[in-house]
Amino acid sequence: MKEFNINDMELTKYLFFTGKGGVGKTSLACSTAIGLADRGKKILLISTDPASNLQDVFNESLNGHGTEIKEVPGLTVVNLDPEQAAAEYRESVIAPYRGLLPVSVIQNMEEQLSGSCTVEIAAFNEFSDFITSAESARSMTILFLILLLLGILCVCYNFLLHGALL
Repeated sequence: MKEFNINDMELTKYLFFTGKGGVGKTSLACSTAIGLADRGKKILLISTDPASNLQDVFNESLNGHGTEIKEVPGLTVVNLDPEQAAAEYRESVIAPYRGLLPVSVIQNMEEQLSGSCTVEIAAFNEFSDFITSAESARSMTILFLILLLLGILCVCYNFLLHGALL
């Protein structure tokens, strides 16, 4: 069997790592991100995992705006908060109707928007807004790595969509 060499890969702009919890999505995403950054690529590693441990992996306080990792030139890491994104999404949907509709209707709307699907949609919206913003697009033009958390998709991105996004 041929030994894996990242230099042998033809890369696309986005890399997605999927799988169930505990299969090594974060480890693979981080090692791939570091390996590519060490080879001169500009890498963006994004996590939407509410229990993200990227701050532990890189020993840095992370936020939703991007933190450059000093020890790995070219690597920027972002922790997006899916619960906060869901709360903001719910409020953006409901706010225009507060005071116009009966309280019972507003409560029903809040209940309808309280499920995991809303969290997943809001997390994906937050992620897509981040990678399509003009500032991000200018600063991270070479490669995005995504790591999905539970097994569906992966730019290095820890995603909440029952999948992992790298």
